[in-house]
Amino acid sequence: MSGVVVGVVVLLVAVLAAGGVVVLRRRSWPETPAFARPRPAHWPGGLTADPNAGFFTDRGSLFRKRYFFVGTGCPPTLVVDFPSLDVSQREQPVRIARQGIRVWWWFDGEFYREAAGLGTDDVVAWVRERDRRQRARQERARLLSAAEESLRKRDNG
Repeated sequence: MSGVVVGVVVLLVAVLAAGGVVVLRRRSWPETPAFARPRPAHWPGGLTADPNAGFFTDRGSLFRKRYFFVGTGCPPTLVVDFPSLDVSQREQPVRIARQGIRVWWWFDGEFYREAAGLGTDDVVAWVRERDRRQRARQERARLLSAAEESLRKRDNG
């Protein structure tokens, strides 16, 4: 008889523990920041840098480290294979999250969002073109600054 009582007690403890883990998991889901609340897509859909995007970690059930991604219009999304994605994003764009028609990409240490159904090659081309334009703007600014300095020296000297 005492074996039956012990069995019932063990079964009740197991059921309560399993239910508690589920409740703890639901309660431990991170809060959604205001910028990350889902909203309709307003931009034309092309790739845009997302300055609010990033990862954070917390300890979930059984104190396992969990990685979450959050971005503009993207509530916290659990990222299952963070270490692998971290390595891959250095070589090629990695799709991190999807919210409705929006997709967030991680590439070369930066985050981008789009709603045009772009592929990996499209993201690489856009990012490389953006980098070329930025370098050209910087070079143009340096040249203008040097020309102004040269004119100032000529006028003063």
